[in-house]
Amino acid sequence: MIKTILHTPWTFMRWLRLAIGLYLVFVGITESEIFAGSIGALFTFLALLNQGCGGGNCSNGNCYIPKK
Repeated sequence: MIKTILHTPWTFMRWLRLAIGLYLVFVGITESEIFAGSIGALFTFLALLNQGCGGGNCSNGNCYIPKK
């Protein structure tokens, strides 16, 4: 599983989510801010596992939304 995660494409939005997440985790630890640390952990987790639809980059490539 780790090999699959590391070999999936790292888009700009994924790198941005990782950077923001790590920054917020850093701020959460240094400033003792639980909320910032929690949000940072969430962003880091989503970036590492390539989950979510940040910037239209769905992890499974199924971002199609039918028009009504």
